[in-house]
Amino acid sequence: MTKSGNKPPKDRSRGKIIFAGVVFGLALLGLWARAYFVQVVKGPEYARMANRQYWASETVSGKRGEIFDRNGLLLAKSITTQSVSVRPHEVIDPWTVSQRLGRILGINPRNISRMLGDKKRFVWVARKISDAQATAIREEMLPGVHLEAEHSRQYPQGHMAGQLLGFVNVDGQGIEGVEKSFNELLAPSSAKYTVQKDAAGNRLSSPEAGDRTSFDGQNLRLTIDSQVQLATEEALARSVMNAKAKYGMGLVVDVTTGEILGWANYPLFNPNSVKKTSGEWKNRLAVDIFEPGSTMKPIMVAAALQEKVCTPLTEFYCENGKWQVAGRRIKDTHKYEKLSVNKIIRYSSNIGAAKIGLALGAAKYSHHLEEIGFSRPVGLPLPGESAGLLRPARQWTQVDLANMAFGQGLGVTMLQMAEAYLCIANQGVRLPLRLVYEPERPVEGKRVFDPDVAAKVMAMLEEVVQEDGTGTRSRIEGVRVAGKTGTAQKASPTGGYGRDYVASFFAIFPADKPRYLVCMMVDEPQAGHYGGVLVAPEVRNVGVQLLTSTGMLAEPTDTKHASQPAAERFTASVHREDAIPVDQDSMPNLQGITVRKALEMLVAHGIVPTVSGQGVLVDKQKPLPGEKWPSDKKCQLWLGHQPG
Repeated sequence: MTKSGNKPPKDRSRGKIIFAGVVFGLALLGLWARAYFVQVVKGPEYARMANRQYWASETVSGKRGEIFDRNGLLLAKSITTQSVSVRPHEVIDPWTVSQRLGRILGINPRNISRMLGDKKRFVWVARKISDAQATAIREEMLPGVHLEAEHSRQYPQGHMAGQLLGFVNVDGQGIEGVEKSFNELLAPSSAKYTVQKDAAGNRLSSPEAGDRTSFDGQNLRLTIDSQVQLATEEALARSVMNAKAKYGMGLVVDVTTGEILGWANYPLFNPNSVKKTSGEWKNRLAVDIFEPGSTMKPIMVAAALQEKVCTPLTEFYCENGKWQVAGRRIKDTHKYEKLSVNKIIRYSSNIGAAKIGLALGAAKYSHHLEEIGFSRPVGLPLPGESAGLLRPARQWTQVDLANMAFGQGLGVTMLQMAEAYLCIANQGVRLPLRLVYEPERPVEGKRVFDPDVAAKVMAMLEEVVQEDGTGTRSRIEGVRVAGKTGTAQKASPTGGYGRDYVASFFAIFPADKPRYLVCMMVDEPQAGHYGGVLVAPEVRNVGVQLLTSTGMLAEPTDTKHASQPAAERFTASVHREDAIPVDQDSMPNLQGITVRKALEMLVAHGIVPTVSGQGVLVDKQKPLPGEKWPSDKKCQLWLGHQPG
């Protein structure tokens, strides 16, 4: 018999439901707690983090101001370039980033790897890279690697006025030339903006273009004339090379205003290639001191005339070429007996000049030198401008005075000498040199010599060229030229004077109505040492181009060559072809036109040609007419007196 009445199994479903409800409730409570923590407790912090991710503060800078010549030709400009930066904390694969950036930029990957290990949040890898490199990096899409827009400085005319313009550093700050002295004017301003970015870091908003341009630096216009500058550089280069000299300097000044039209140093310097031309950037015209030699004699004679020590016809015995002062010997290149003051200048007698200087006296001579501007910088806005070297008169011995009378024993700059000759050319009024083009600024000067004194010295300078003086190689037929040659011994490092010389020539065109002052000097020439032989011919060539371009000298109209190289004759007409461009991509036909018009066309296309030969007409050209404009900006012109 079996037992009955077993208990039925318990129903546990209710407990399970309750348990599940409790778990669900706890989970929901946890979610609510978490939401409360995230949104309420941590909300402000996470909001700030989100803002940092999608909003960023960026510094916006304008472009550096541009530099122009007096006619508006662009000499210096800024362009946008890319630089590579890395934010190490954003880099996922340092090895890959190092290898790929190293390959594109030509940098050792190990160096980049060390940058990535830096604890800094921002590191520059390479500044101002090429467009091709920037494109390659952009295509790699490397996390943590960024391209930053910066401004790079370019000089479209290459070496033209390179030392004068100077250059900037990698941060765009001027460190030489007018780039440095006018840095405050040219430098752009900047401001911080908040911009929005997407999840990939791309900018969604940015300042308006108008806002950016408001931060640009101011432009600067110089008194330099690009055509005069080119002519001066070419002439100086020929003079230095023909003389086998160490270096040279050339300066062209508008006599009526004191504006500097040409500023040349040789060897030339291209500010686009600073690292490749180390040392050539030195602006010797402003900083180098040299002993002027015989070019100082007219200044000394002007002081003597002003003090009524002599007249142009007063005679001094020149000791047949040899004389001693306090045991020191002074020599002339020729044996002269009695010479009047005007002939002492014409033949450049050292003995005659020394005797005039001794009669003038140290105090009076020193006073006039200081009045003209020696012993202090001329005041141009240029870094490092030298004050020259002029000792107080009380320290001068008789030998010092005699030497200084013919330009030895004192140190000057080319700018100081230019101001002195400018004073003579301006009827005794000293005008300050100008480098910034300000046509509305009044021309103000200070009288140093009486007008009749300046006129007498100008007549002596004209005799140097037009009579049988030392400057006959600077003659231009049909134009009265005034000038003075200079040959100065250089001081030896061991004391006294060595065998090296400085050769120079200063000329005023034309002498009857002075308009241009041209100064040129070559240092340590090996093919001779006389300024009238080595420098005067190239000063003449600059004068011809200046007078022709301004209509003061008729353009060449003679098929016959001049009988003497120093005086070209233009009398009969010659056929001249018009320069007609084949098309916008092709070289025009420059053959037969004046070099001035050829330069206008080429410079407008950013080309500074190499000019060979003498004359003012283009005889041949390369590239030839109809060929494409040269991509390397190189062009050669050969000059002649007539086409063909």
